[in-house]
Amino acid sequence: MRTSVGSAVVIVFAHWKGGVGKSTLSTQVASALGGVLVDLEPWGAATTWWAGSHATALWQSVDGSPVLRAIASGKAPRPRRGDAGRPWLVPSHEELLTLGHGQSNTAAATSAWAWTAEGQPALMVPTHRGPRQLAHALAEALAEWAEEWGSPVVVDTPAGFSPLGDGAIAAADTLVVPVTMDQWAVPALVKFMAAYEGRIRAGLVVPNRLRSNRVSDERWSDHLEAEGVIRPPFVLGPPVVESELLHTAYRPLRSGPTPGAAREDVIRQVELVAEAALQLATREGGPRCAVG
Repeated sequence: MRTSVGSAVVIVFAHWKGGVGKSTLSTQVASALGGVLVDLEPWGAATTWWAGSHATALWQSVDGSPVLRAIASGKAPRPRRGDAGRPWLVPSHEELLTLGHGQSNTAAATSAWAWTAEGQPALMVPTHRGPRQLAHALAEALAEWAEEWGSPVVVDTPAGFSPLGDGAIAAADTLVVPVTMDQWAVPALVKFMAAYEGRIRAGLVVPNRLRSNRVSDERWSDHLEAEGVIRPPFVLGPPVVESELLHTAYRPLRSGPTPGAAREDVIRQVELVAEAALQLATREGGPRCAVG
């Protein structure tokens, strides 16, 4: 699946709960859409998948974080070109781990926590317009970069609460929320949706790593399908079945030799998620959400 329709869209993968498959799906969806993958996860899971043995050189580059450099300069980062079907990439960097700590010689060294007028803590970073909240600056930047690149932008975010996650979610045309069918991820999903339902343009909940022979998966799937659990602007998206092929793939599933039946089935599941996310992103709707 390659598309130029609705090209300047931002599709963000997020969930407070870790281990639900955000990085795995975001890398494959970015490849399916022929888009740019922006890795905001400080430990760089998507960057590691993309770069393999060269990941450390990217993650520890002396040039610092390309995301923070771009926010500071007001110029979009130059994505790295992938090979073997990999999407273009704006990599993560160890500097993202030190935001607000003053432990870096680059942009993060001047980041600092401050209090907003409402009495809330906010992480401030340098921008070409002066010091601004990271979440606000990132939300504006991602939308601007998508327009400049003329390509779908797929963003992988860290689990939990962070200005990086909030900024990305605020920029999202579609917020994709992968969820595993278990007692840890589904309750967290319900709280996540309640927190963001009034703040996002469109949300796609993707049941991930499903197993047909697991009773708990059926129980939690029935729960998600029950009336009133998933409410607008969230919708229930296509499921993705547990797959060793998907979990261990070191390159996009479409690349390489002609896929066999098993790989073709996984490819189609990923493409259905990509199509659903793109459809939501390009439909008529309200503006992107404001940062909370």
